[in-house]
Amino acid sequence: MLRRLAIALLIAVSMLLAALPAIAGGERGIEVVVVSGSLDGRLTDFVIDAIANSEAQVVVLQLDSGATLNGEIEELLELVSDAPVPLAVFAGPDPATVSGGALRVLAAAPIAGAAPGVELGPASPTRAGDADDGAEIAAAHPDLPAELISGVVPVVDDFGGFLDLVEPSIGQFVVGLDGRQVTINGSPQILSTSIEVVEDGVVSVTPSVGVTFIEPGLVDATLRLGVGPEAAFFFLAVGLSLMVFEFYAAGPGVAAAVAVVCLLLGGYGISVLPVRWWAVAMVPAGLALYTIDFQRNDLGWKSFLGTISLMLGGLFFTDAAPQIVQTWWIVLIIVLGTTLWFGFALTTVVRSRFSTQTIGRDHLVGLTGTADTAISPEGTVLVAGARWRARSTRISGIEAGDSVEVVAVEGIVLEVDPVSE
Repeated sequence: MLRRLAIALLIAVSMLLAALPAIAGGERGIEVVVVSGSLDGRLTDFVIDAIANSEAQVVVLQLDSGATLNGEIEELLELVSDAPVPLAVFAGPDPATVSGGALRVLAAAPIAGAAPGVELGPASPTRAGDADDGAEIAAAHPDLPAELISGVVPVVDDFGGFLDLVEPSIGQFVVGLDGRQVTINGSPQILSTSIEVVEDGVVSVTPSVGVTFIEPGLVDATLRLGVGPEAAFFFLAVGLSLMVFEFYAAGPGVAAAVAVVCLLLGGYGISVLPVRWWAVAMVPAGLALYTIDFQRNDLGWKSFLGTISLMLGGLFFTDAAPQIVQTWWIVLIIVLGTTLWFGFALTTVVRSRFSTQTIGRDHLVGLTGTADTAISPEGTVLVAGARWRARSTRISGIEAGDSVEVVAVEGIVLEVDPVSE
């Protein structure tokens, strides 16, 4: 027992002694906060928290953000310009785009850098979809080159001193911070971020402390799948299409669960993007037209109008040019996929779910069965040993368990009436 206790104490003392040099030297490491994609409210809050709560030796924001949406961008700009810890901002690596509010973050940074080939600009408007605020941006950031306020320019040099460092990678940028001065709470600090290492007679420069990459958590990363006009359009179309499938296939609910997830992601994208609401409304309208034709097992003029409605909804989904522009060929692929789904896949699946070998045969007319659900005016019935989609008039009063008679067959749907007692 005493031997085990002695060994435990020895291990504890060894760990404490090993930690003392790091504590004394203040080697807290370097944190790289990865900022990728449009700056929405959740991502902006994540960056603010990462800076405000950091105890690192240096915090580096790695930017690849082509648009700023909602969120406290003004609070982030103020924090970046007067950070509580040494802070630097790196736009990159190539290919990356930094515009809008993200470009203003780069301009406000005590130390700014970028990778060659990265596209910077336009800075105006700060938030995608807002009015031009170039004059305000120029006043707030006098060092920001005028061509970056309203145009897009790839990085080939330091823009006359606007950039402190032009390095191809985040590692080289971190090393390049060595010896640079920043002011924290009124006190100047000299950064020490690199050391020389000699191996086999070759001298190389590496970061002097550990580098940790910090990214948003799983919930934020999942929600941000819908932040983008094509993504939000895709999730909205898929979610609504799966709801139609679940209604007509009467399955175990898997499709409904996936539909809810898709609609959640699409809804989040719609909530943060500057959307045209009439274009958003064109998506369910187009799917409704598809559904009407699908019920009759005939893709006709309503489906054609549905295709036009979906295309218009996808192409005009957002109003945030030049920072956010829909990619027409992605929209086209989504619309074609939806057309094929309603025209072939959904019809095949529903037929296999509800049909028998006699599907669509006239001799089904006159057969009797039992209502599996209430028919008000649509539901399911059991006829000839198979489950069918069925409809009747709203005043028929058919409840689950009532006897019904098939009076007509239209596509894959039975027209039924209650059986008179």
